[in-house]
Amino acid sequence: MVDINTMYERLEKAIALESDDAAIRMRARYAPQAGPDAKVFPPTYYLPPNNTCYHFEHRWTADGRDVEVVVLDAYQSQANRCEAALARQATKLGLPRIVLRDTVSARTIEISSLEAPHRSRDAYFRDSYLNGTPFDKTPIGKALDEATLDDLTAFLRYVPTDLVYGVWDSHRGKRIPLKFPRSYTSEMIGWEPLRGQRAATKGDPLNLPGGDQVPASEWRAVETAAKSKQEEKKLSELGHGMVPGAPDPTNGGVTVRGITRLGVLSLTAIAGLNFGGSNYERTGRVMVATLGLLGDRLAFGRAGLHLRSGCDLVLQDETLEWVQRGGATEPLSLSVEDARQLFDLAKERLEQAGIIWSAEPVVLAPIPRLHKVIESVLLERDVAYVAEED
Repeated sequence: MVDINTMYERLEKAIALESDDAAIRMRARYAPQAGPDAKVFPPTYYLPPNNTCYHFEHRWTADGRDVEVVVLDAYQSQANRCEAALARQATKLGLPRIVLRDTVSARTIEISSLEAPHRSRDAYFRDSYLNGTPFDKTPIGKALDEATLDDLTAFLRYVPTDLVYGVWDSHRGKRIPLKFPRSYTSEMIGWEPLRGQRAATKGDPLNLPGGDQVPASEWRAVETAAKSKQEEKKLSELGHGMVPGAPDPTNGGVTVRGITRLGVLSLTAIAGLNFGGSNYERTGRVMVATLGLLGDRLAFGRAGLHLRSGCDLVLQDETLEWVQRGGATEPLSLSVEDARQLFDLAKERLEQAGIIWSAEPVVLAPIPRLHKVIESVLLERDVAYVAEED
């Protein structure tokens, strides 16, 4: 069991560049839950010239072989999984975040800085109000907008997870937009993949004639269903009839020789974060490190993973280690509960240094035009869902 105070002190020295510790590395091996010979389905991308929608590339193995791999979960997706895990615990942790909240047809939707593509600098928040004032004109919005690489205190105070996963403020038309990289990275790859095929066939219990043309405008039972611009459609286009499918080699999943995850929390990257030379310079950096560790443990410290449909994995083994000067490593044990206690200690030290977080999120409302777009999209989606269900 890790000694939390000793761990904190070691992190503090590392992020002050006063030790030989450069990073904390996470290595893990996984297998398909259905067994090592089962297919897994990678994420799909646009169809490139090599006739596949998966991301294949080549990597060196530890013994120096050049082998093909398939990316099962990329850096950004892994970061999003950590953010989602932190978001689920945000209230308990007292973790600051910004939330856009809107109501459409008695349904409340929320998008937080732990979900938005550009995190706290996302256009959703730029195009919102805080208590009737454009967010970027409020004290919190101004503080974030005026932050520089020399003083990122506003991010530490209001959206500390941004400091872990990186930000690029590309939506505000600045000549030199604020940009700082992620200090935590992780990816999952499948080694030596064999490509599969998929034959998508839909059955019909009555074997309706899918090729028959019918008046589309008169077909749906629900009057609110989206009207087709076409006067007639095939029954198959409306979801009826048999739909035979030829084997598709572009997205038929893969079987792999092994699945690995490699994550790194760069302590040297965190050492480059500046908070204006304040008395919370060191404590702020340690907080960023503990957030990175907690996000990783919450997302990946369990017995298995559900990446997507057809890609459920079970953890086989995992190692955490300090990465030191000269390539030396030292084993590290850090459970989910250890990471939580380390975070609590870092939060306490940060408060003692003068940064006290608000447990309540900063809640914004969309500007009228953004609300109308959100409303339109959600209502169209509801109509399409009803039509599909019929």
